Amino acid sequence: MNSDKKITYISNWIKEYAISLPFSPPSLIIGISGGIDSAVTSALCAKTGFKTIAVSMPIKQNPSQHDLSIRHLKWLQDKFTNIE
Repeated sequence: MNSDKKITYISNWIKEYAISLPFSPPSLIIGISGGIDSAVTSALCAKTGFKTIAVSMPIKQNPSQHDLSIRHLKWLQDKFTNIE
């Protein structure tokens, strides 16, 4: 499976999971730390089409990592219309 297919598969899985819940979630919420895990997960959530609320969640880390989280939040807002 190529990268594009994996991205589509995972974002569809997130969307289907949210839809399958016994309540209808109005949005997805993701904490951004500046690391790769939260960056990838937040982009996959945004690709679902659900309103996605991304929150900078710095941890005890190098200040440059927190700067990465702020830059990633800006990138998400520029790339997706469903990001808050």
